Amino acid sequence: MSDKKQDNNDFEFIKEQVIVKKHRKFKKWILPFLMTVLMAVLFGIIAAATFCITEPRLYKLLHKENPNKAPVTSPTVDSEDEEELSPEEPDTITKDKDEKELEKEHAEADVQKPNPVIVEKSIEADINDYITMYEEIKSIAYNSSKSIVKVSSIIKEKDWFGNPVEREVKTTGLVIADMNGELLILVSLDRVKEANNIAVVFTDTVKADAVLQDYENELNLAVIAVKRIDVPEIFMNSITVAELGESFSIANGTPVIALGNPNGHPGSMEVGMITSRGSSVSITDNRLDLFNTDILNNENSDGVIVNLKGEVIGIITRTLKEDTNEKLSTAIGISKIKSIIQRMANKAPKIYFGIKTEDMTDTAKRKHEVENGIYVEVVKANSPAFEAGIKNGDIILEVDSQTVVSTNRFYDIISECKSGQAVSVKIKRTSTSAEKDIDIKVTLTEKSNSK
Repeated sequence: MSDKKQDNNDFEFIKEQVIVKKHRKFKKWILPFLMTVLMAVLFGIIAAATFCITEPRLYKLLHKENPNKAPVTSPTVDSEDEEELSPEEPDTITKDKDEKELEKEHAEADVQKPNPVIVEKSIEADINDYITMYEEIKSIAYNSSKSIVKVSSIIKEKDWFGNPVEREVKTTGLVIADMNGELLILVSLDRVKEANNIAVVFTDTVKADAVLQDYENELNLAVIAVKRIDVPEIFMNSITVAELGESFSIANGTPVIALGNPNGHPGSMEVGMITSRGSSVSITDNRLDLFNTDILNNENSDGVIVNLKGEVIGIITRTLKEDTNEKLSTAIGISKIKSIIQRMANKAPKIYFGIKTEDMTDTAKRKHEVENGIYVEVVKANSPAFEAGIKNGDIILEVDSQTVVSTNRFYDIISECKSGQAVSVKIKRTSTSAEKDIDIKVTLTEKSNSK
């Protein structure tokens, strides 16, 4: 019994000792923790107070301004600054720099410092704005289409068995003039050249016969004429003469509309933009500008390119295309063919010299020591130039004492001459060991449509 009691006492003693030991460990840990927290709070309060008191004085000391330090200014000068300069300042500047240098600096300043764009209010476009935009494009196309008519050509052929058949070729034409009781219409030559009958189509049952008046083989363009009395008045009232614009100032990214049959279907319409310009093509005695659009092209494409003012700026071509632009619509710039169209409309004689040329670059001019001129690339056989002795590689400097600066200027000069007229041509011959200037007489002739 006593042993059992002793065992209980030992157990109770051990249990009591364990409880006391844990209590002491907890007190030993909590007191240092509380002291650390208290010290951290106290340190933070002291640091904040010190910073608030010393910060203003330190800022003034560290950011003290130097009165001799010049402000940083932009080197560019805008138009407003130029107006504010005193009269004496430009005189001082021009002592070191001439006027060309000043103009260059001002141009660079304009590029470096564009005018700011201020957006007063942001307006989100919705589907109605999209519809409105296309309604305006449709309106431009509708008004421009009043100058476009459908043209049908009937070509009589024989089938494989020798039986006579008729083939119809459909296209569109551009009304370029209304004079002397006739409507003059510009069309693609290959659509009407072999036709036995040409007609302007207004409806399935209303047509007016037309005749081929004149054409240009190299451009694949022709002018047909239809008598006004053959056109019903109701249709005549809705026809307008096309407004020809200019193509010198067109730029990549300019939105355009293609009318006529740009996708091969007469009366179709396409919307796109100019994707490249600056290319050109040589024809006899002249050089034409071309530009390309992102409008798809096929073997039946015809028509015109108009800008958003409704002005014709190009004639779609299928024959003067480059291989790289085979699937895109290529157009002849209208500016350089206006005079050709005018000559066809008036049935005026076309003066023939008989060369294909290239405009000279500055590098080529320096190489041959000339200030101007055009390089003769090809001399047509049996042409006036060939008969006079002009050769490939010659540089044409003057025609009848008129300076030749480009192929287009050369064309303008000879176009003012008459058939049979002899002109004095100053050339520089480069095909000999020593280049030399030569004067040659060339007797101009009238160009036939077969040339």
